[in-house]
Amino acid sequence: MVSKFLRILAVFSVCWLALPAVANVTPSPAMMEQFRQLPRAEQERLAKQYGIDLNQLQRQPQGQRQDQRQDPTGQQQRQQRELLELEKDKEKDDGKPKRFGMNLFDAEISTFAPVGNVPVPDSYQLGPDDTLLLQFFGKQFVQYELVVSRDGQLSIPDLGTVQLAGLTFAQARRLITERVAQSMIGVEVAVSMGPMRSINIMVAGEAKYPGTYTVSALSTVTQALFAAGGVSEIGALREIHVNRAGDIAARFDLYDLLLRGDSRQDIHLQNGDVVFVAPVQAIAEVRGEVRRPALFEVKANDDLASLLAMAGGVREGGYPKAAVLERFNQDNLRDLLNVDLTHNKDRQVKVQAGDVLRVGGTSPRLTNSITLAGAFVRPGHYAWRDDIRVSDVIRSLLSDVHLTTDLDYLIVLREINSQGDIEVHQFSLVDALEHPQSAANLRLAPRDIIMAFHQENYSYQRHALNQYLREKLEDNYDRPEELRWLSSDQLANQAFEAIIAPEPERKQPDWTLLQQQMDLMADREMREALRKQQEQDLQEHMLHILQQVFVDAELLALSAHLSRTELMYPVLQKLRSQARNGQTPQLVSVSGEVKVPGEYPLAKGGQVADLVRAAGGLNESAFITRAELTRAKGQPQSEQGVRVEHLQVNLQQELNGGQQLALQSRDRLNVFAIPQWRVDQTIELRGEVRFPGLYTIQQGETLAQVIQRAGGVTQNAFVNGAVFTREHLRERESEQLRSMVSQLRSEIATRSLSAESVQASPQDTLTMINQLEMQDTVGRLVVNLPYIIAGDPTADLLVEDGDTLHVPRRDTSISVMGEVQHAGTHRFNGQLTVDDYIRLAGGTRQRADTKRVYVIRADGSVMLSNNRWFRGRNEALQPGDTIIVPLDTEYKDNITLWAQVTQIFYQSAVALAAISRI
Repeated sequence: MVSKFLRILAVFSVCWLALPAVANVTPSPAMMEQFRQLPRAEQERLAKQYGIDLNQLQRQPQGQRQDQRQDPTGQQQRQQRELLELEKDKEKDDGKPKRFGMNLFDAEISTFAPVGNVPVPDSYQLGPDDTLLLQFFGKQFVQYELVVSRDGQLSIPDLGTVQLAGLTFAQARRLITERVAQSMIGVEVAVSMGPMRSINIMVAGEAKYPGTYTVSALSTVTQALFAAGGVSEIGALREIHVNRAGDIAARFDLYDLLLRGDSRQDIHLQNGDVVFVAPVQAIAEVRGEVRRPALFEVKANDDLASLLAMAGGVREGGYPKAAVLERFNQDNLRDLLNVDLTHNKDRQVKVQAGDVLRVGGTSPRLTNSITLAGAFVRPGHYAWRDDIRVSDVIRSLLSDVHLTTDLDYLIVLREINSQGDIEVHQFSLVDALEHPQSAANLRLAPRDIIMAFHQENYSYQRHALNQYLREKLEDNYDRPEELRWLSSDQLANQAFEAIIAPEPERKQPDWTLLQQQMDLMADREMREALRKQQEQDLQEHMLHILQQVFVDAELLALSAHLSRTELMYPVLQKLRSQARNGQTPQLVSVSGEVKVPGEYPLAKGGQVADLVRAAGGLNESAFITRAELTRAKGQPQSEQGVRVEHLQVNLQQELNGGQQLALQSRDRLNVFAIPQWRVDQTIELRGEVRFPGLYTIQQGETLAQVIQRAGGVTQNAFVNGAVFTREHLRERESEQLRSMVSQLRSEIATRSLSAESVQASPQDTLTMINQLEMQDTVGRLVVNLPYIIAGDPTADLLVEDGDTLHVPRRDTSISVMGEVQHAGTHRFNGQLTVDDYIRLAGGTRQRADTKRVYVIRADGSVMLSNNRWFRGRNEALQPGDTIIVPLDTEYKDNITLWAQVTQIFYQSAVALAAISRI
């Protein structure tokens, strides 16, 4: 028998020593049971031989159910708990309120067995299988580890047996000490606890895993609940009973431990105790501005005060005076009760099952405050007091405002009634600080908002504001992936090419192709409409953010980065919204030669000079002796309607204080510009002029006059090849090119219905359209520079802002392009004709249209072949000319569209080539 145990212990020891390397190898419960059946001396010898802690081997894992012997590895139990944990994680994210205290059992704790160095309380009651350590000293030094027998006796060598069952540890220690002192003279004894016994308890009722458990003798009620996985969904945390020998030994309310730290009823369990979890009877909910919103178990004597205490009390910012209690009435319908949680009578209202207590928040509005918004160094809220003025809040121009702040225009928004309507007061910060007794140093009222703006429409360090807006808009504006290609038509062209490519030559109408092309066009229109809608939504959302500038503390701190127009937006919206019952909004507007034209609030007692300061001041080009004020007379509801009158205003007198014209609602001031004031209009001269560069021009100046100011042209100038471009012509050509490409696409789509289909391959068609789309327009205007220099008034023209004149160096070449064998440039020879130059280019190709050969002159003019000037006259060709041999469109198709496409394409290429040689 002993040899069998030795073999078992050897296998057990190998498994135990291998634990650090192989974590999954554990001794089975059967091996542990057989090892415990060995005599004590044999256990100590084998443990010493294999270097194993005997006390650690003798411990049985606490919290292990007795029926687990059928599942030695506990794999089935672990799998069940893992599934329950997954379900619990899902429940955490469902957004529903959770019952308070249930998360106490979320963490899985395997054992509550005390370790060997934990002191045993004196109140611990000894029982069978408890181990006592006795150390004798004095005449003899010996140590014994003795186990209490099943009948409750402890056998002490040389002393006999001592009955310890039912005694506490303190009583047993006193008894043994007295017995040793009486029986063994000169010997003293020290008594301590060794490994303690395990007890069997039952967890019943609404526990998550009810059953019988083997736990440490020091285990309490809470440790037993942890071993059983806590309570179930319908289990009560406040009704837990410990039944012992048919009586209730303790009633445990887990809320006492969780809320007040009271563990007096968390008693130590004894062998055979039953921990019973009753079903929950009543649950109430607390929502809103409390520290711990959740579901709470309530008892019959709980009132609103105790329920609020369970929720941790009202949070900062909560408003307990206007709480709402939802309750089921006798008809099982919900009623609402307004309760004041600061009043004792309402706090003593008893709580019922299903009650919902809602505590709202306080208003974000501040009462006695002054708000600084805009171009201040420290925008935000400040305290208000009696007799406070602007100079008390803004003390220094150096430390309180930015360098870019407009000191002549600040406004104060003041509430005038309980509805929150506002009026606007305007002042100069310089006057307020330098003259504290003046009217500019306004006396402030509670909740006044002082707004400062940057000069003109500038902003300040926009990166901080842009980061804030980006974070705010990320959740509200997510650009779909299908809209990312809208910046170009590349994907649309590829899709279009894929649709028409399969059949290069179609003789019959292809209804499938037409339907696909129509679907493509509809899809593009739908995406474009979606893009515009999302851009509109984005703009509306950004405007909504700007409206929150006075209530959002974070945005208020960033208001220094807003421009004048952005910061003015919420003020204008407020003034429009408060105009009710036929009242006109207190708004005025200014246009013309001011820094920031637009709409502005009408300040109380506002004058024309105040409106000019609101717009950032006058431009340099403003005509200050005369402006026009348009004023609406009458009401829109009257039968005569609104009459408009125009008043002449002398701005110079207004700004100097001589004339003071008061403004009215809907007034519009128009500030004129000085006649013929355009000091920034320029024309650029390049190339072979004596002094090339930018020249400022005035209205009515001609090109000949500008060339004369530039010193004329040089001796090497090629005046016949001058290139004159104009900006608005370039824009017109771009628009015409886009229109033509759109027409081509539409005609190609409808050609598939015609029996006479397009003979060009789809690849060639798309290539030509793509090339047209990629062409850069020049905006060239054909001018006769030799006649202009000679002083011919019929050839001269008025210059405009943005014009460019390039006079190239003398050119002695002739270019041949189009349907020739080898297009290129040849040296000019006055003896050669057009046909001679075409022969130098290798002759024409098979698809060349020899009847429509034409010449593009260096000045941009075109000479056609049917002109008598053209054939047979060698002197007709001049240096810098380009001979064009067009494509024979009749060879490819019956339509004349391609001739137009070819001419436009080559003319654009020639213009670009002329500019590239500059």
